[in-house]
Amino acid sequence: MNNIGPTLAKIAALAGGVFAGALLTEWLDKLLATRAQEQSEQDSSHYAQGLQPHSQLPASEDDQKK
Repeated sequence: MNNIGPTLAKIAALAGGVFAGALLTEWLDKLLATRAQEQSEQDSSHYAQGLQPHSQLPASEDDQKK
């Protein structure tokens, strides 16, 4: 029975870690989803104008000379 206190403390620490991990995961998921949506809207805007998306623009002349 002497091990009940430390065991409960370990369980509480693990539960707290699980809770914090779940909150962090949800926050990161929302952040990444928002960034992906913004990039998709930018790419759609570029396609509508007949342009390539930013990530696929050709290198500038300075970059090609290197």
